[in-house]
Parts: sequence; C-alpha cells; structure tokens
Amino acid sequence: MEISDEGFSTPLALAAVFSLCILSLPLCMISAATGKYISSYGRAVSERKKIDSVIYDMEEKIQPLKELPSDADEREILVLLASACSYDFKVTDVSTGINRNFASGKFFESKAISDYVTSGGDCVFADYGWINPKLADKTIIEQTAKEFDGSDTFPLVNSLPPFNVHYMSENFIKAVLELYGIKDSEKKAELVKEKISSDTTVKELSEILDVAESHDVFDIAGTKTAFWQVEFKTEIARVRAVFAAVPEKENSKKIEKYILAEKEIYFKGGAL
Repeated sequence: MEISDEGFSTPLALAAVFSLCILSLPLCMISAATGKYISSYGRAVSERKKIDSVIYDMEEKIQPLKELPSDADEREILVLLASACSYDFKVTDVSTGINRNFASGKFFESKAISDYVTSGGDCVFADYGWINPKLADKTIIEQTAKEFDGSDTFPLVNSLPPFNVHYMSENFIKAVLELYGIKDSEKKAELVKEKISSDTTVKELSEILDVAESHDVFDIAGTKTAFWQVEFKTEIARVRAVFAAVPEKENSKKIEKYILAEKEIYFKGGAL
C-alpha cells in the first residue's frame, strides 16, 4: 500500500463526517440565534433602564407646574420636562374631554351635551380622568367604594375640575355653559376664547361669564389640566407616559402633586 502525507478516507468515513456536519448545522444556527437574542435582550434591558430613569426624572421635574394658576398651553411643561429628556418629545392634554367611562347618563342626556357630542364625533371624548362626583354616575361612585372595601377612594374619586378651558373648543364651552343654565352661552363662549390667557384665574373667568366664583360650572371647568401625556422615541423604542395631577384632599381645586399614572414602552421588533 502506498501511503501519502495527504491522508486517505473511505466512503464510509466521508458519509459519517457529512452526517455530523448536517447534524451540527442546526445547533450552530440555534447558537447564533440565541446569541443574537441575548444581545438584543440585553440591549433592550439597558435601554429600558435609561427610559425609566428619564420618566422618573420627568415626574420630579413636572412638579413646579402645580404652582401656575393656569395651563394655557404646553410651553411651561415643555420647558420643565426638557431638562429631564434629551429626546424630542410631545406633550398632550388627554383629559379635557368627555370621559365615557365615568360621565353620568344625566350628563349625556342633556340637550346641550347631546348636541355637542352629535356634532363633534369621537374627538369630543377623553381617555383619562378622575371620577368627579359632580359629573360621574352615582352607581360608578358606589361601585368604586365597594371595590375599595370601604377604604378611602381618594384620589381616584376627587373634585378636581376635569376640563381645562384652554383646551376646550368654543362649542364645548358653549355646551357646558348651556348645561349649567348660563345665559348668552354662545356669546360668552366666544368671550372666554378671546380673553383667556396664561394668567387667567377662575376669578377672572367668573367675571367674563358674569357669574359668582362659587358657581357650579367651575366644578367641571377650570384652568388646569388633570392628565398630561408625554411621548418620545429612542433609537429602539417608542415611549408613552401619562402624568396625573392629584389635588389637595381638603381643597380639590388646588393641585398637590403630579404622579406617574401610566407608562408604556414598545420596543422595535418586539424585544423585551
């Protein structure tokens, strides 16, 4: 037999080696996929920590907003949150609208509100809001108390006005004024939109409407936003956070603090 330095093989040996290669290929693919997943997961975990840090910092930075008499637009909150968030972000009032989950049937059945809802469509509704006893159905308040087993339902149930006049349309203001029997509602709704500014207080609103500062209309219409939504994107995630204004327990017209009410983080590709 002639022996070569290059080695030799038999058909059986070649078949065995080929079979081993075929068997090991899926394992290699699984290993590569697992490594990629672990890397992606690790990146997502790290990104989530950064996002959480930004959101919690936002919760701290938003607090001075409670001292302002009026939330006329997004400028003040944008300035406050900019120091906590280096990403481009958007801020939206998400509570100045009719909350279908809590508003009473009596409220909806009133002609003024019914006409407004019919003409405005879905844009008249809001997704967030506290349960306001002046606006909510009694059965909802009773059911909430039952679910809390007799415990204090504050702040879920409180009397912070749900509507910020700065974000109410003229038609919405008109409907609310009609609901509360305020005369010349159309003309006064126009005046409100013309005269309100970032310094407008409820006292000044009462003068525009020619009603007492203690008028019931101010139980649901005020100058502060109850729920703010903040949205931003990072390289691999889309983020949405909602901050809620919690009123003082003994003075529901004054905001005590803001709290993080909801947080959602969506990662590209479904990571994490």
